Formats: sequence, structure tokens, C-alpha cells
Amino acid sequence: MIRRFFCALVALTLCISFAIPAQAEEISDFIRLHVVASGDSDWEQEVKLAVRDACLEAVRSFTAGCGSADEAYAAVNAHLASLRTAALVAARNMGFEGEVTVETGVFAFPDRIYGTLFVPAGDYRALRVTLGEGEGHNWWCVLYPSLCVLDETAYSAGEAPPIEFYSSVGRFLSDLFGG
Repeated sequence: MIRRFFCALVALTLCISFAIPAQAEEISDFIRLHVVASGDSDWEQEVKLAVRDACLEAVRSFTAGCGSADEAYAAVNAHLASLRTAALVAARNMGFEGEVTVETGVFAFPDRIYGTLFVPAGDYRALRVTLGEGEGHNWWCVLYPSLCVLDETAYSAGEAPPIEFYSSVGRFLSDLFGG
């Protein structure tokens, strides 16, 4: 009887430990990028990604030496005209003739996980690029520190990354039995 109880307790503990999601490190001092497409057609989404790439390239060129989020935000604001130009040229090269709005400010963002880093929902300083009426799916990342290179394909469609599960008991047993 006691042995069955103990086995059931161990099994329950293992089941619960495998169901707990991995803890992600939280960061708080950063600058975000938000690009909003004019619509959801394949072409409008391609325009959004071309504009995203142009903005990322431009931002990387003048934030590379920044030592803090405040410095990076100041650099983004100082180069806002060149960011507008980069976004507009990328959009026009794709054949987009609508309005391209580029602005900085404090905007609301949802929870996001970038690799092992968790960025909670809230209001953050950001560079926002809106194409046309901005009625399509959007794309976002963290400009500073740069987290825009982690699994961009999953984030480009506004999808959340898959949840990874971690079990300290599972890891312990794996280490204990050499697996």
C-alpha cells in the first residue's frame, strides 16, 4: 500500500514537473520596433518585411556603438529622417504607393518571448512604421539590445513561438540515469 502511494506520488510529481513551462529571463530596458502592414495580402506582407529589413539595416548602422537603451533611443530619434527615407524607399521599390509613417514614442506591446528572454506586455519606447492605413498583420522585435534576429520567420506573421517545457525533476532523473 505504501509502495503504491509512493509510486503514485512520484508519477504525479513527474507529470506536474513536465507541464511547467520554462522560465524565461525578463529584460526591461530596451527599444522596440513595430512595423504594421497596410493589409494582409501576400504582397502587402512582403512590403512590410522589406520595410522591416530596411529599417533594421539602418538602425544597426547607428546603434552599434550604443551602450544603453537611452543612447539607442536618442540615436533612433536623431536619425528619424534617414529611417523615414529607408522605409519609404523600401516600400516604393516594392511598388507600394501609400503613406509610410515613421514615428517614435511610447506604445503598448503584448507579451513576447525571444529565445529565453521574456518581454512582458506594457508600454515601451519604440520605433513604429505604419504602411497605409495599418490594417494588416504587424511585426515586432526588440531593436536594443538587438533581438530582431531570433526566429524571424515565426514572428513575421505575428505568431507566438512554441512553448518549451522544462522539468527540473526530469533533468535530475536524466542526469542520474545518464540520459
